Amino acid sequence: GGWDEVRRRIRRTDACEVMALTNMAKAAATRGLARAARKQGQGVRRAAAARAGAEPGDYATVHYTGKLDDGSVFDTSREREPLEFIVGGGKVIAGFDDAVLGLQAGESRMLQVGPEKAYGSPRTDLVADVPKESAPDGLEVGNVVQLSNGMTARITSVTDDAITIDANHPLAGMALTFEVELLDLVPASSLGLATFGGGCFWGLELAYQRLPGVLSTSVGYANGTKEDPTYQEVCSGETGHAEAVQVTYNPKAVGYEQLLKLFWDRVDPTTLNRQGNDVGTQYRTGIYVHTPEQREIAHRSLKDEQAKHEKPIVTEVEDLSVYYPAEDYHQQYLQKGGQSAEKECSDPIRCYG
Repeated sequence: GGWDEVRRRIRRTDACEVMALTNMAKAAATRGLARAARKQGQGVRRAAAARAGAEPGDYATVHYTGKLDDGSVFDTSREREPLEFIVGGGKVIAGFDDAVLGLQAGESRMLQVGPEKAYGSPRTDLVADVPKESAPDGLEVGNVVQLSNGMTARITSVTDDAITIDANHPLAGMALTFEVELLDLVPASSLGLATFGGGCFWGLELAYQRLPGVLSTSVGYANGTKEDPTYQEVCSGETGHAEAVQVTYNPKAVGYEQLLKLFWDRVDPTTLNRQGNDVGTQYRTGIYVHTPEQREIAHRSLKDEQAKHEKPIVTEVEDLSVYYPAEDYHQQYLQKGGQSAEKECSDPIRCYG
C-alpha cells in the first residue's frame, strides 16, 4: 500500500517530496516486517514452550514399570491407579523425576537409574541388633516394623538373643530401570499453593491429604527467624516458627475458600499458642498467604468465622515469609502409621498413628 501511494503522488510533487514519501514508505515496510518478525518469534517461543514437556513443579500422571538388572519387575502401576506427583517435589526418587522431565503427555521413556539417584548405598548405621526381650513377640524374618522416629525397618535375623533390624530401603545399592508413560501433565503455573498453621502438623496434613483437589502436601516450619531449623529447635520455642502444612492444589477442583473451611473445622482459633494439649508458640494457628488474593479471601473468611465464636479469634493472617520442610519422618506421618489418606475418607484422625 505504501509504494502505490508514492507512485500516485510522484506526478504532482517535486523531488524533495518524492524523497520524503519514499522514506515514509520504506519505514512503513520496515515496521511491517518487524511486526511479522515479532509474531514469528512469539510463535517460535510458544512452540518451544509446548515442546519443553514436563518441568519441575508440574503435576504429572504416569504409568510405570520398574525393573532390576536381571529383568525382574519390582514394582508397576499397570494393574492399579496411575501415579500422580509433583515433578521434583520429593515424592519420588530423583532418578524417577529424571525419567519424566521433558516428556509430553502421551510420550514414554526408558531410563536406568544408579543408586545415587535411587535409594543410595546401604548404610551400616541403619542396621542394629535389638535384644529379643525388648522386642515385641512373634517377629519373624521379613516382617516390616515402624520405629519410634517414623522410619520403617525390616527384620533380617532372629536369634535366641537378638533381633536384627535393617532400616535401609530394600532396593538400596541397586540400579533400577524405569519404563515411564506420561498420561497427563498440569503445568506448575496452573497450580495453587497454600500454607496453614494449625497446631501439630500431623493431623492437619492428613485432613488435607483426604480433600479432593489437593495434589500434594508437606509439613514444615513457617515464619520464624532461624534458617532451616530442626524439629527440636522449633519445639524449644526460640526460633519463632509455627508448625505448618503446605498444600499444592488444583484450583479447578478445589478453591482456596474450601481449604480455609477445612482449616477452621480442624482448629480452635480462639486459643493462643495452643491446640488441645499441645502448648507453645509453634502450635499457634495461622493462615500464611502467598498472594494478595489469598490475603483478601483469608480476612473475609476470618470475619465470617468470628461470627461463630463468642471469644475473639487469635489466628494470625500473615504473608508467608519463610517455609522450611520438616524432617522426612514427619512427612505424611499418620499415613505412614496406617491411617488412610484416601480422598473423602471420613475415618477419625488419630494424632499418634
